[in-house]
Amino acid sequence: MHHVLLICIITFGIMGCHEENKTELTPTKGGKNYGGVFRINMIRGNPNGLDPVIINSKLADDIALQVYDRLISFDSSLGVIPEAAKSWEISPDGKEYTFHLRTDMTFHDNACFPKRKGRKMIAKDVEYSLTRACDPKARTVHYWAFKDKVVGANAFYDARIAGKDVKNIEGIQAMNDSTLNIRLTRAYSPFLLLLANSLGCIVPKEAVEKYGRDFFQNPVGTGPFVFIEWRPDISMTFKRNVNYWQKDESGNQLPYLDSLVFSFIKDDKLQLKEFTDGNLDECFTLPTEFFEDIVDTKTRKPRAPYDQFQLQTTPALLTWFIDYLCIKAPFDNPDVRRAFSYAIDRKNIVKYVLKNAPFGPALHGITPPVFKNYDINEIPGFDIDIQKARELIAKAGYTNGKNFPKVTFHIYPEPRLVQVAEAVRSMIKSNLGIELQIQTIQFSEFLQLAEEGKLAMWGTRWYGDYPDPENYINLLDGALVPKSLNEPSYPNSTRYTNAQATALFAQAMAETDETKRMELYRKAESMAIADAPATMLFYEMHYRLLQPWVRGYPLDGLARVNLRTVWYDKI
Repeated sequence: MHHVLLICIITFGIMGCHEENKTELTPTKGGKNYGGVFRINMIRGNPNGLDPVIINSKLADDIALQVYDRLISFDSSLGVIPEAAKSWEISPDGKEYTFHLRTDMTFHDNACFPKRKGRKMIAKDVEYSLTRACDPKARTVHYWAFKDKVVGANAFYDARIAGKDVKNIEGIQAMNDSTLNIRLTRAYSPFLLLLANSLGCIVPKEAVEKYGRDFFQNPVGTGPFVFIEWRPDISMTFKRNVNYWQKDESGNQLPYLDSLVFSFIKDDKLQLKEFTDGNLDECFTLPTEFFEDIVDTKTRKPRAPYDQFQLQTTPALLTWFIDYLCIKAPFDNPDVRRAFSYAIDRKNIVKYVLKNAPFGPALHGITPPVFKNYDINEIPGFDIDIQKARELIAKAGYTNGKNFPKVTFHIYPEPRLVQVAEAVRSMIKSNLGIELQIQTIQFSEFLQLAEEGKLAMWGTRWYGDYPDPENYINLLDGALVPKSLNEPSYPNSTRYTNAQATALFAQAMAETDETKRMELYRKAESMAIADAPATMLFYEMHYRLLQPWVRGYPLDGLARVNLRTVWYDKI
């Protein structure tokens, strides 16, 4: 009780009351308004930082969207739209990309620049930013996106690992101030989409050099909002970038909001209370315990008294699953992993634990059912089959769970994950005779330990970075596993390898015919899923409550926090 009270007191200190924080709204052409302090909570807690090359979570990526621009972005239907690149050409063989950049973008005013005055962004800045994404000295987690794809990326990475002072990647070149050229070793169809990920954020060299390792908490970009303050575990604050380049359809300069406050309350029930009290402008993710009180599961519409708010819903580019470290006992044995996969009743979890809030149980592969041209029903997965589970665990040498080594099931403090983990533990105990220990650790540490190969079994999820099945299948691609266990493995943290599936992945990514590419993806994913490097749990559905006054904030399948177009109707 004291703990909850303390949280409430802290929260009130951060948030105050919405009435006290409202600002005067100023009408614009087209009927929209300038002004307002947008208050949003990130239920997963602190990001690991806002240096683009270390961003390894949707949480951090969503906050980074406020600070940085990227070469390309997505509209609310997840179609590709220009951002820093106003146009581009791709060579007929799919191996060369030429980007024509905007010339009206300015970095935020910051102490890293002479007289604290931000300068114009040029192509050299993009070259520098993408090169950092391949630099192990920058602690990058994004090298996988360039490895074996961009000309010279592997040589650059290896040289930097060896301590050599190389500066450039052969295949990434600024041709002049407004033209960037990227050359690939082979055609790679989703490459353009990769650049909308956090690795595509454009940073100035001056800021990286001034702040060094502390750049992660002193971000400088060209984006719609300027970073002001980060109070760890409490809040992060941004103000409107008065020099932002983007305008709306009526010619009004974006963004409309005066400032943003991100809070880090980890309790979803407390988040909902703060929202209903008017202290938050949105509530993303609804407490499972209250879900059926808030949403009519048949109509997906809000019930009274929540019908005073706006409810947005859409199928998510998000799958929840359990990962296994596939290179160490006991999970180096595919039969053990398959036994665990057959022992878990996903339909039961969705219906009784999660109150039918998800899109549905994950009875197929890792790719969620959101791509029109990719039918996941063609990918065989796992459903509850206790007899088969027991046969497989016995075949692996652990009849009725006897002599099975002690395994810790790691999770992070996300409410849904905590609830599901308890159900999984109960099912594994009941169906296999194996006792799991559940341990909860903070999200940033959790990701680091998983990538370093220090966890045996862990519950997690994958939000798409971009709308293509390849982004999910990447997690099963053996080509992305480093040679050494001492190197972090991202995004394939299970370190699963299957030479045949890897060859199919590579073939698919080089295929420019979309129908053929999707068929190759399906074959590769089916082959990998049969080895159960991860146990799929459920496919997610997004729900977001908005205050009545919030406008210009559509919900897409990635649930991107794009606040540059948000405005207040009235408060």
